Amino acid sequence: MKIMKKILSIMTILFLTVTAALSVGLKSQAQEGKTVIALGADLSPEQKSTVLNLMGITEEQLAGCDVIYITNGQEHQYLDSYLGSSVIGSKSLSSVMLKKGAKGSGVNVTTKNINYCTTGMYRNALLTAGIQDTEVTVAAPAQISGTAALIGAVKAYERMEDTKIPDAALSNALNELITTGELADAAENVNRDEIEGLIAYIKEKVADGELETEEDIRAAIEEGERRFGVFLSEEEIRKIIDLMNKLKGMGLDSEYLISQAEKLYQKYGEDIVNHADEAISEAVSGAVNGAAKGFFQSIKDSVKDFWDSIFA
Repeated sequence: MKIMKKILSIMTILFLTVTAALSVGLKSQAQEGKTVIALGADLSPEQKSTVLNLMGITEEQLAGCDVIYITNGQEHQYLDSYLGSSVIGSKSLSSVMLKKGAKGSGVNVTTKNINYCTTGMYRNALLTAGIQDTEVTVAAPAQISGTAALIGAVKAYERMEDTKIPDAALSNALNELITTGELADAAENVNRDEIEGLIAYIKEKVADGELETEEDIRAAIEEGERRFGVFLSEEEIRKIIDLMNKLKGMGLDSEYLISQAEKLYQKYGEDIVNHADEAISEAVSGAVNGAAKGFFQSIKDSVKDFWDSIFA
């Protein structure tokens, strides 16, 4: 009985410490089902009608939604660092509908008339930006690349959650989206799914704190090349290294960690102490590892100390 009480105490400390220490992070404010639509500011009435039809909503339903407009100036503001002005163009046409999903539902993406960015590319980049539990529909009046739609998605999410996603997070998400697309175009005998998998694989290692140095990142890329059947040039490897170095500087997504507590308890139950490392690793998987790495190491150390004390 004494041992069981200590186990329960340790489990409680683990989850309450994570919750209390990280509760200052991004928290969901929106109710499930809330919808925000970001429309390209340069859509003609006919183009707007096409986009709404692709999204599956009417003008009457639009009136009940929260609507924002994304300008071409905003597109240049965020994309000029990555794409030429002629590629970005002079009109904002990409549009996005966001609908708040149930807690734990994840980010799910559908595209309409988007011929460059895949759903996986959007999803990975949106997770990097900090978006959670959202249904995302990207639509355009005609076939376009859809690169700029990520800006609309992030801005719509800010409105939906009444929060602010740092420009650095949006910039890194755009960097990831464009880098993935460029690699998919350049790499031979591979498709976008394989490149998406490679980038996500390396990101997970960054999140788990496994990649401390450039040599670590290079080793992970080499491992990923073998795993996904991708061969990259030195220039392409350099792009991934630069991207991962940027992601390493971002903070942890605390809401993701908090939302995982119940799932982890359901999986491990009272035996969670014996699986502390795995539980913590699962909680941070998919988040971006930053300054809080030392905090999680201290949790591991504390759990180990408590566990050892049972038999002291």
